[in-house]
Amino acid sequence: MISHLLIDAGSTKTAFSLLAGGKVLVQAEGRGINPNYCSEADILQVFADFVPRCPAGVVVGEIDYYGSGCAAPRNAAFMQELIARFFPQAHIRVFSDLMAVCHALSRGRRAVVAILGTGAAACLFNGTGIERMAPSLGYMLGDEGSGTHLGKQLLIAYLRGALPQQLARELEQEYQLSAVTAIHRIYREPEPNRFMSSLAPFVREHGDQPFIRELALNAFRDFFAKNKCHFEEADLPWHLAGSVAYHFRDLVREAAAQQHCPVGDIVAAPMEKLIEYHKTLP
Repeated sequence: MISHLLIDAGSTKTAFSLLAGGKVLVQAEGRGINPNYCSEADILQVFADFVPRCPAGVVVGEIDYYGSGCAAPRNAAFMQELIARFFPQAHIRVFSDLMAVCHALSRGRRAVVAILGTGAAACLFNGTGIERMAPSLGYMLGDEGSGTHLGKQLLIAYLRGALPQQLARELEQEYQLSAVTAIHRIYREPEPNRFMSSLAPFVREHGDQPFIRELALNAFRDFFAKNKCHFEEADLPWHLAGSVAYHFRDLVREAAAQQHCPVGDIVAAPMEKLIEYHKTLP
C-alpha cells in the first residue's frame, strides 16, 4: 500500500498523519523541530521515534513536510535531506509552517495568514502561494505575541519587581523560580526559548488578573501592529493557528479589532484541516 505522510513541525511539537486510500492510518506526535535551534541528532531522533509506528507493508510514497524555520531555502534543503534518510523512496516536499496554515485555512483565497504558537510569523497568501512575508526575527528580536514572547514579558515583570506580589509568589512556587535561577536559565542553559515559552500557561491560567490580562493584550497588540505594516491588504481576513492564538483567542480578537485587522478562523493546530485539504487534491 502506498501512503502519503503529512508532517506539521512546530518548535514545541511535531504532528504526523499517515494517509492511504482516503483514510488516516496513523496519527502521532513527537518533539518539536526547528532547524534554526535544534541539532541534527535531535531532529533525527524525532523521525526515528515515528518510523516504528508505520504499519508493516505500507510504503510512504509522498511526504509533505511543513516546518518552523523552513521558509529559508537552506533549512528546507537540510530537512529534505534528513527526511530522505528514513524514507529514501518517497517524493518529499518541504514547506514553511506558515504554508500549512495557508493550505488549511485560506480555502484558496487571498488572506493574511499567521502563526501564534511558541514562535510567531505572518504572511500574505495570494491563493496559491506566499506573496510576501513579514520579517521573522526569532525569539530574541521579535516573535511578538508568541508563547515565548509572553513568557519573556512575564519574566521581565517578575525580575523588575513589577509583577504583583501574589502572582510573583505563585510563579516562584509553580516553576521553582527565583531571580537567580531565572537569569541562569536564560543566559547559561541551552534553549532559553523553550524555558520562556513554558511560562505561557501561567499567563493563560491567570488571565483574569488585570495585570496579566493587560500584559497579554499588549503582546497581541504588538503582534498586529508590527506585522500589519508589511501588508497593504491588512483589511483582508487574518487566519491564525497555534496554541497561543487558540487559547487566547478572545484577547487576540480584541487586540486585532483595536488594530483594525479583521480576524477569520483561529485553530489550535492546522493538521485536521490540512488533511481535508490534501484529500481534495488530485
